Amino acid sequence: MEIVESILTENPCFKAGRKIQVKGLMLHSVGCPQPSAEVFVHRWNNAASARACVHAFIDGNTGKVYQTLPWNHRAWHCGGSGNNTHIGVEMCEPGCIKYTGGASFTCSDRESALATVKRTYDTAVELFAYLCKQFNLDPLANGVIVGHKEGHDRGIASGHADPEHLWSGLQSGYTMDGFRKDVGAAMCRPDPNAPMSETATLPSSSGEMSSSIMPAPIAPTPITPAPIAPPPVSPTPAPAPVPTGDFTISDQGVELIARFEGCRLEAYKCPAGVWTIGYGHTAGVKEGDTLPSQDAAKALLKEDVKKYSNYVNDYLKKGIISFPINQQQFDALTSFCYNCGNGNLQRLVSGRDAATVAEKMLLYNKGGGKVLPGLVRRREEERNLFLS
Repeated sequence: MEIVESILTENPCFKAGRKIQVKGLMLHSVGCPQPSAEVFVHRWNNAASARACVHAFIDGNTGKVYQTLPWNHRAWHCGGSGNNTHIGVEMCEPGCIKYTGGASFTCSDRESALATVKRTYDTAVELFAYLCKQFNLDPLANGVIVGHKEGHDRGIASGHADPEHLWSGLQSGYTMDGFRKDVGAAMCRPDPNAPMSETATLPSSSGEMSSSIMPAPIAPTPITPAPIAPPPVSPTPAPAPVPTGDFTISDQGVELIARFEGCRLEAYKCPAGVWTIGYGHTAGVKEGDTLPSQDAAKALLKEDVKKYSNYVNDYLKKGIISFPINQQQFDALTSFCYNCGNGNLQRLVSGRDAATVAEKMLLYNKGGGKVLPGLVRRREEERNLFLS
């Protein structure tokens, strides 16, 4: 996740300077066919914009977050008392929709629209997980994370239908209930998606063996996996690099990730209160669930990693990764993305050749301001795989 600071210093809301005690987060969508966050930033950063001001916009083209107010500033985002308690975030909407009245719209390119919606949804999950950690919020608690429509139903916001009108109108499958669960699941992993530079640090790890934050011990005693030997180096020459974005992570890549992630074969509640199993898998997990083996946990991990593999493929297709890559390089970048987040992957690869990427990868080795041996080893293994 990349946060672009774009504070609306000329907006009357910013100049009012009122602060809030953050008790919740409200998700909006902009209600017009405009995917560019910069359009709203430029339009609202003036003294005449006295009607509305939000804390952030999520760009529909890039997924970047444009922060327009300090998080603890009182915004004018919901037309009700929620302004006094909730941070307000707007997701930009696809340019290929056309409103026909109220919350109804038509769409000329559903595939493109769904891609935009997925981009903003994924970033919103990451941002809300980050903010919940910043302000010690439970995403699953009643009234903590709400959509604008839900805010109206609670009597704290004006009568709008966003954001679910957009999700349902495109038959995307997204809901606010699912969104809250996804935020909770994101909080069960380390926080690599917080804003970061190559001289910044990953969040503190609870141990040197893993870059992940393991949950506090609970009964039953966690099953510690036996060390997994690195896969043997094959004498077969590596396949020729290809520039397409159609890779899937290999078993070797999954093994690399698994070696640095904690595994539990019995369901446990992570710090965000979400039932979790295996290597951090949350979808459909309930109390009492078990896995028969580490192989079963790895199968779930392979499914979960697809999201991060898609980020790498997307950057290949868009030319953000400007050099052709092979399977080993794809696996290494997917492992890096899984641990450090999509935004940091983009910073790592943008405008760089393969040799520079391999060199810069080693800089992402800190947690809590300190170099962690576990992260040093992970970066070294990813780099070695990348160069193999």
